Amino acid sequence: MSTTIEDRAEAYKMKPRSVSQVRQYEQCPYAYYLARIAREPELQAAWLAQGVAVHAAAEEWEKSERTMPLTEVQAVFGRVYTRMANEALTREPAEENWQASGQYAGFIDLERRWHLGREQCEKYVNWYKKNPAEAIWKSPDGVPAIEQRFDIELDGVKVIGFMDQVIDHPKHGPLVRDIKTGVIPKMDDSFQLETYALALGQTHDVECVAGDYWSGKTGRPSRVRNLVGRAAVEDRFKRMDEGVKAGAFTPRPAPETCSRCPVQRSCAFG
Repeated sequence: MSTTIEDRAEAYKMKPRSVSQVRQYEQCPYAYYLARIAREPELQAAWLAQGVAVHAAAEEWEKSERTMPLTEVQAVFGRVYTRMANEALTREPAEENWQASGQYAGFIDLERRWHLGREQCEKYVNWYKKNPAEAIWKSPDGVPAIEQRFDIELDGVKVIGFMDQVIDHPKHGPLVRDIKTGVIPKMDDSFQLETYALALGQTHDVECVAGDYWSGKTGRPSRVRNLVGRAAVEDRFKRMDEGVKAGAFTPRPAPETCSRCPVQRSCAFG
């Protein structure tokens, strides 16, 4: 059943929010509108398939209690990456409608990230084999905290998402960890980890005050961040929620943002 833009705009006023929604809205409300409500066609990007496929491979290795051979981990990556790449190529077979990554044009980047992803899977397995004490935390009912879905409420705003991992850290206790195959957020930006820590607290009544990112580029976790910003997190979700409900989709053009915007073809402001 098809819907109009007006129907979708009304529906989005009531939808649960997520970290990715807040980030996109804060970066450019108009891009949020074009992508999610107007549903304008988006440029394809090889890094999307790489990120999802590395996450899938890491998840399967963790579910095997870290016994799955590296070749099988890389095979999981390969299957997910190939499926996503083929789906993206079906949607957009023209290379000019694929985003470049630096000097690498779309299709070259697509091939390059196949190899990068396999290397990152190897880094992931090797790092944890050398650091087995950083095990996956398990909930009181024995469920490993891997890609755990959450559905919580923050200051009246419904928030949903998935936590990549919770680590039973030997020094910091329960620690939320997100896998990044690309750039890691700066130290003053822990919004994603803060949200996950609050979700862990609401879901399992567990205090979590530490988080980090596992970097596919370096093959190790980032510096641990202290997570104590509940009020700031709630405020960001609240402001974004109120903006969408008010229909506030003002464009915020900026060279760095616009150059990587997936709906740039439909925007007259970039």
